[in-house]
Amino acid sequence: MGKLSVFLFVLSFYPIVNAGSGSHSLWALATYISGETPFPEFTVVVMLDDVQVGYYDSNMKQSVYRGQHINDKAEDEEVQDGALVFGDMYQSMKNRLFKLKHHFNLTEGVQVQKRIAGCEMLDNGEPALVMFKNVFNTVSVDYAIYYNMTHFTYDAGQLLQGWDGKRKEVEINNLMEVYLPICIKSLKRFLKREKNIVMRKVPPRLRLIKKEVSGGFQVSCLAFGFYPRHINMTLLRDGQPVAEQELTGGEVLPSGDGTYQLRKSLEVSTEELKKRHNYTCTASHLSLDNKLDVSWESGAERVHLSTLSALLVMLLGFILFSIFICVKRRWSNTVDAKVSVEMNLSSDSET
Repeated sequence: MGKLSVFLFVLSFYPIVNAGSGSHSLWALATYISGETPFPEFTVVVMLDDVQVGYYDSNMKQSVYRGQHINDKAEDEEVQDGALVFGDMYQSMKNRLFKLKHHFNLTEGVQVQKRIAGCEMLDNGEPALVMFKNVFNTVSVDYAIYYNMTHFTYDAGQLLQGWDGKRKEVEINNLMEVYLPICIKSLKRFLKREKNIVMRKVPPRLRLIKKEVSGGFQVSCLAFGFYPRHINMTLLRDGQPVAEQELTGGEVLPSGDGTYQLRKSLEVSTEELKKRHNYTCTASHLSLDNKLDVSWESGAERVHLSTLSALLVMLLGFILFSIFICVKRRWSNTVDAKVSVEMNLSSDSET
């Protein structure tokens, strides 16, 4: 359940933080809880792309990292960097939540503040972006900072008063001079350690599934078993992309074995089936040199099914007719034999 919550939290920010398939990211997903719960007051999960590589909470007060072949020097650097970053996040989120509780006069119950903070790096080692974003009680965006090496964006949110010019300048300086270098250094370190996991490429398997439903067919384009999670999949009708508003699904989901799956479905009415449209499922992925394509012609299959149905009816009729003839012949033979026996008995009695 904890891993699922973390994954959903990552996905909620994914359209913002994904800079493209030619990059890698490192994110700290922090949660601060005020109130009586069985959970630590402050927790952080560290994600390299979509792989959990670290954990910290206010009970242990120590970072725990996964991976092997960690030397003492690297471990000391990670502990120091973690203590600096997580300690600052802990204190700032605690102060922020105190102000929010006072602002909304929240004296009872459990209050939760979440933060995602981290960076992305291009494949050439250059920083792509650094950002953090806060959410209060899972529904209200608190404030966010985003810097993609060309422009800076600050959103104060609607909950508390925003920063003045001087405070904003200090925060930008901390972001660029302290947190970004630590984040990029840590990202490179984790990427080197976990490269066999996060840099592997597993090609998708592609299926075009047809299922009869009330009023027509449901055509589903399914890609599964692929990694990384970045994939482009389109359902075409006569060579033209089907509009997204006509489709259902479209979310990349974990398969439970370290790979991902994606499904897009289209409802095709009985009237549309008569028009003999050609539906094509096409997908491109980092692991593929060329696109994958699977096609289906609705009208042709409908004709084929109708012809097959007619042949089956004819075959069934022939079988029933043959059975009728056989039964009739057997009955006729039985009657003839009975008559013959009766005639023989009659002849013998007369004699």
